[in-house]
Amino acid sequence: MKNSHPFINNLNIISLGAGCAIRTELIRKYFPEQPTLFFDYLGNFDGLDSCAQIIKNDFQDFQEMDDLFLSPHPKWNTDCELKPISLCANPQGIAQNVLVGKKFPDIIFYHYQHTTDTLQSFKRKSERFKKLLQETERQTIFLYYRQYNEPVNSIYAEDHDYSIQVKLAKLESESIRFRDAIAEKYPALPFTLIALIMEPFTFDEHVTPAIDEFLRQKTLSPSLSARKIIYDRVLSSAPEDTRKISSKSWGRIYRKHLVTSPIMRMGKACLALPFKIKAIIHKLRKKRAR
Repeated sequence: MKNSHPFINNLNIISLGAGCAIRTELIRKYFPEQPTLFFDYLGNFDGLDSCAQIIKNDFQDFQEMDDLFLSPHPKWNTDCELKPISLCANPQGIAQNVLVGKKFPDIIFYHYQHTTDTLQSFKRKSERFKKLLQETERQTIFLYYRQYNEPVNSIYAEDHDYSIQVKLAKLESESIRFRDAIAEKYPALPFTLIALIMEPFTFDEHVTPAIDEFLRQKTLSPSLSARKIIYDRVLSSAPEDTRKISSKSWGRIYRKHLVTSPIMRMGKACLALPFKIKAIIHKLRKKRAR
C-alpha cells in the first residue's frame, strides 16, 4: 500500500470493471495515490456476479499458472464457427487469443501475457484488495459500469436481444446480489456500490429515454433493496469526442458522489498535485529511455 496523506485518501475507491475506464478516467485523476487493484485493468463481460464470487473465494482461483489460459473469446474472434458479430473488436476473419481465468472465461485480461510475472502481479493486486476490505475506518466505494452495447453475460450472437431494458434489469439485479455478498463476507465494512450504465455518446432514442426513466424511478422511489447502492450514468467515449465530454462525465461522478464539500475538493486537488507531478516525471523518463 502506498503512503498517502489521510486527507486525500479519506475514501477507498475500488473498480470492478466492466473495463479500465474507472481506473484511467477517475481513480488515476482524482485518487492518484491509490495502488492498482485486481479489477482495475480487465474486461469483465460476466458482470458483478463473477466479481462477488472471486472476492468471496479470496481470489483463490488466481493463484497458480494453471488458473489462467489463453482462449479465443467471441469479442476477439470472428471465425466462421462463431459468425461475425457487430460488436467484435477485430475485423471479420481475424481471431485473437486473450488471457482469461479458467473458472471465469468471460473476465479478460487483455493487457497481460500468460507469464509468471503476470501471476505474481495478480497475487499482489488481490492481496491489496483484501487488505482494503479489512479497513473499517474509511468508507469503501465500489464502482462498476455496464455498457449499453454489450450483451448480457457475454452471450454474443447476431440475433441476440441487446435491449437496454434487459441491461438495466441486469444492472439492478447483479448490484443487489453483489451488495449482499459483500455485506455477508465483510459485515463491518462501511461501503457503497455505485452502479453505472454507460450510455451512448450522443442521444439515442432507443437507449437514452429508457435510462432517464430507470434513474428517475430509482430517485423517486428508493427502497430497502437499494440500500448501499447508487445508480447513475456515464458517457461512453467516441472518436469525435474532441472536447473529452466522456472524461468530463467521469468528473461529474467524482464531484457528485466522491466529494463531500467544496473545501475537501480543493484540499484533495492541492494535496494530490505531488502525485500527479511524479506521474508526469515518470512518463518523461520512460520516453527518454526509449
